[in-house]
Amino acid sequence: MGFWGRIFKRSGVESGAGGRRWEGAAVLAAPQQQTLAARGASKARASALYTNSAQGNRIVEAWAAALVGKGWQARPQHPDPVTRRKLADAFEDLLRPILLPLARALVRDGEAFVQTFIAPDGEFRIKLLAADQIDPSLSRDLGNGARIIAGVEYDATDRVVAYHVLRDAPGTPFVTYGEAIRVPASDLLHVFDALFPGQVRGLSWLAPVLLKLRDRDEASDAMLMQLKVASLITGFIRDTEGGAAGFEAEGGRINVALEPGAMRILPPGADVTFSNPGQGLAQAIEFLRAQDREIAAGAGITFEALTGDLGEANYSSARVGLLEFRRRAEMLQKNLIEGLFLRPLWHRWIEVRALAGEIPPGEIEDYRAVRFVPPGWAWVDPKNEVEAEVAAINAGLKSREEVVAGRGRDIDELDEERARDRAQPKPEGGAA
Repeated sequence: MGFWGRIFKRSGVESGAGGRRWEGAAVLAAPQQQTLAARGASKARASALYTNSAQGNRIVEAWAAALVGKGWQARPQHPDPVTRRKLADAFEDLLRPILLPLARALVRDGEAFVQTFIAPDGEFRIKLLAADQIDPSLSRDLGNGARIIAGVEYDATDRVVAYHVLRDAPGTPFVTYGEAIRVPASDLLHVFDALFPGQVRGLSWLAPVLLKLRDRDEASDAMLMQLKVASLITGFIRDTEGGAAGFEAEGGRINVALEPGAMRILPPGADVTFSNPGQGLAQAIEFLRAQDREIAAGAGITFEALTGDLGEANYSSARVGLLEFRRRAEMLQKNLIEGLFLRPLWHRWIEVRALAGEIPPGEIEDYRAVRFVPPGWAWVDPKNEVEAEVAAINAGLKSREEVVAGRGRDIDELDEERARDRAQPKPEGGAA
C-alpha cells in the first residue's frame, strides 16, 4: 500500500480508500475530457428515449415547461412608454417561435445553439441549430495558445471567439458535407449548463438516468408480456397410462376446452394442473415505483411530475416537492435562459438596430436597458397564497411589481388592464 493509501486508510476517508468495494467503480479523473467524449452518445440515447419512452419524454417536457412555460416577457426600461411597448412586442415576436424548441434541445441534448443573422430583406433573424452542426469532430491547435475544441474556438486568454458550423446538420436529407464555416462568437449564442470548470460542450440532462430509464422501460415491457402470457391459461394433463385422462376425442382431436359447469371424470393416476405465470407481479410493481423515484431524483423533478401518480401525495408533501423543484427551475431560468440567451440576444438585437440607423446614437443606453419576466407558477392554494402576498405587500416585505412578476405578468400591462376595467361603465344594478 502506497503512502497516500496509508493516509486515507488511517483517516477513514472511504471515498479515497481502495479495496474490493471500489473495484470497477467509475471515476472522472479528467471531467472536461470525459464529458466531451460522452456528449455524442448521451445525446443520441437521450433523443431515442425522448422519442420512444414515456418517461424520457416526460422529463424533457416537464423541464421545458418549467424553463419557458407560456413564454418570457421583455420589459424595456426606455423612458417613453410607447417605445417600451413597441420594443417589447417586437422582441417577443422574434423570440416566440424558438423558445420552446430551445428549451427542449437544452434538456435533451444538453446544449442549444442560436445563430443571429441579417436576412436578405434586411430583417434581424435568429435560427436554432442542431447541436452536431457545431462540428464536434473539429479539434485543432492554432498556435500561440489559440485552439479549436469540438468546434469551439478559443483565443490565448480562453475566451470563446468563434464557432465552426457545418452548413447542414448531419443526417439532413440531401446534405452535402464540406468544411465547417467559421462564425464569430458575437453571432452565435451557446446555452448550456457547465457542470465542471473548463467544460466546452453540454451534456444531456438525462445523462444521470439514461441507463436506468432504458432498463426500466424494458422491465415494464417484460411485465406487460408476462401479463399477456398469464391471460392464456396453460394446463398440463398427466396420465400414467399414456391416454387422454378421461377427455373425449372429437374428430381425431382431444376436446380439452373449459366450459362453465363442466365436470370431468379422470381415471386413477391422472391429473390436470395449470401454470401460474403471474406470480410476483405485485412485488415487481412496487420495485418499479422505487425505480421511478430514483429516476425522478436523478432528473431533478418530482415523482408525481414524472409518473402522474398522485395516489400517495398529500397537500404538504406535494407543496414541499413543488417548492424545491421551483427553486431549482428559477436558478436555471435566471442563469441559463436569461443570462446566456435572452440578455445577450437583446443586446445583439439593439446593436444591429443601432447600426441600421433605427436608434439615435445618443439613446442606445436607454434601449439596451431591459428586464425580463419569467413565466409564472400556478397557485397551489390560491386563497392562502393571495392573502399571504397581500399581507407581504402591506408589511413592506414585497412590492406589487415583485408579486406580479412572480405570476409571469408585466405590471404595466396589468395596470393598463385595470385602468380599462375602471373606465368601463358598470351595468345597471351592479355593485358599485
